[in-house]
Amino acid sequence: MKKIQVVDTISGREFHERFVKTNTPVLIRKMTQGWDALHAWQADYFKEIEGGVQMATKVGDVSKGERKSMLLSEYVRLLQGYEQQLSNGEKPPKPPYLHDVPIFHLLPALIKDIEPFPKELLPEWYHDKWYNYIQFFMGATGSLTPLHFDTLYTHNLFFQVAGHKRFILIPPDQKDQCYVEGWRWAKFDPSRPDYDKFPRARGVEPMEVVLGPGDILFMPSGTLHQVHGLSYSVSFNIDWHTAKTARKGMLSVFRGAPRQNGYYNMLIWAGLSLKVPPRYIFPRYKSYLNYVS
Repeated sequence: MKKIQVVDTISGREFHERFVKTNTPVLIRKMTQGWDALHAWQADYFKEIEGGVQMATKVGDVSKGERKSMLLSEYVRLLQGYEQQLSNGEKPPKPPYLHDVPIFHLLPALIKDIEPFPKELLPEWYHDKWYNYIQFFMGATGSLTPLHFDTLYTHNLFFQVAGHKRFILIPPDQKDQCYVEGWRWAKFDPSRPDYDKFPRARGVEPMEVVLGPGDILFMPSGTLHQVHGLSYSVSFNIDWHTAKTARKGMLSVFRGAPRQNGYYNMLIWAGLSLKVPPRYIFPRYKSYLNYVS
C-alpha cells in the first residue's frame, strides 16, 4: 500500500495551500506535543472524571448503528478487563466501541487537556468554540470501523491521543470501485480484499498510515477510510467544511445522500459563504453530532 505524506508541523496557510486545496491526505506529527491529554487520557482518568455520565456505545458492526448505553466508568472497566484477557492469551468477545460521541458537551472539563489547540488548521469561521464540533472515540484492541466516507462530505482532522490506530485510505474518485451500499458504507474490505467477489476493486489504490499519540491525520472531503484499533485507543476528530465542500455537500442530496445531510450542509455553507456567525448556526447544527453517531 502507498504511504501518505508526513510533516512535523505546518502553518495554517501552508496546510490549506498544500493539502486542503489539492485534496491530499497528510500526517502531522508534532503539533500537539504540549497537550496534557497525551499523558492524562488513560483508562483510569476517565473513570475518575465521569460524573455519572451515560454514553451510547456501538455494539457489533458500527455501520449498523446498534447502541448500548452505559456509564463511562463501566465502559472503561469493560475495556480494561478485555485487554487483560487478551494479554493472558484468551479470546474474549469484543466489547462495544465508544464511537462518535460529542464528548466536550458531556465533559467540558476535558477541553483544557487539549490546549493549545491547532485551530489555525481550520477555517477562521470555526475558531471560536472549535470544541463544539469534536467527536470522541474510545475502543479496545481489534476495534473496527468499516470502509466509509464522512456523511456530509466534510474534511476530517483526526487526532490520536492514546494508543495506536491503523488507517486505510482510498481516494474519493475510487468510490465506485468500493461497492458503496446505501449512502456511505462500502462492502469492499481493503484489509482483506476479495477480488473475486468485488472485481471492480482491483483498480483501487489504497494508502496506509498508523497513528500514535500526538499524531493528526488530515483526510480530504470524500476520502474513504477504514480504521483498525491496534491497542486500547483514545482519539477524536473534527468534521469541517470549506465553502466549496459545503456546497458539494448540499448538492449530494441529488446523488443519494439523506435529505437531512442537505440541511446540515446548508447551515455550514451559510456560515462560511454568507458570514452568518457560528452563534446563530451551531444551535441548529448541534443535532448533527448525534445524527452522525
